[in-house]
Amino acid sequence: MLDLNAPILPGQSAAGIQVGQYMAEVLYQVTALTIKASSTSTLIEYKFGAVWVWSQDEIVEQITVFEGYTGTLPSGVGIGMSLAEVQRRMGLVVEDWDDTLRVEGSDGWCFDTNSWDNRWEVEQNPDARKARVIEISVFKSKPGTK
Repeated sequence: MLDLNAPILPGQSAAGIQVGQYMAEVLYQVTALTIKASSTSTLIEYKFGAVWVWSQDEIVEQITVFEGYTGTLPSGVGIGMSLAEVQRRMGLVVEDWDDTLRVEGSDGWCFDTNSWDNRWEVEQNPDARKARVIEISVFKSKPGTK
């Protein structure tokens, strides 16, 4: 059973699912609503409502949580929080190479928000009261990062 209140632990877990866990263990506990295989790799996407999981070679690679998920990062950051509050609690938010957002110096997770008032660059939205976290993803931390 998925735990929609479980803590979100960067580089480790969300919804009670562990990065690196066998996907068969997850599917033994809960049935996916949809399953979509990549046509170009062995990556498979499983959707469980407010929780989506990607596996590579039957191993959990990434867990993403959406609206309806009430667990938070250790800092208290969660779905629905403003971008300004994320920065207040955790530090400078920067845009990653693949257009996701992350907190500078923090690895193993990223997030995305709804539309912003001014274009899409973080520095052009310093107030960021209207930008709200709509998804948080957890994945394996890169060696040598926090």
